[in-house]
Amino acid sequence: MIVDYSKRAPLRQAITQTFNGLHPCSICHLVNKGTNSEKKSDLQPVTPKIDIICTKRAITLLPPFVHFKYLAGDFSFSEIGDSPPVPPPRSLLS
Repeated sequence: MIVDYSKRAPLRQAITQTFNGLHPCSICHLVNKGTNSEKKSDLQPVTPKIDIICTKRAITLLPPFVHFKYLAGDFSFSEIGDSPPVPPPRSLLS
């Protein structure tokens, strides 16, 4: 509609005529005709409305995080005190 009106008038006037509702186009007439011919039903919906009931739940709180300090150990050979294990004896057949 803006394009049609702008052929005969300035753009500002074309926009005003398009949206002021005083100059409806053929599509506007069809929409109004369809809207007026619709019948609104006064019937209640067949399914009843379901109300949701919320109950309170128990809240479980987690215990606070406790930092654990690992013991710093020296696992050198002198601390262990034992010599490394001896390899198993080899059989004579191999």
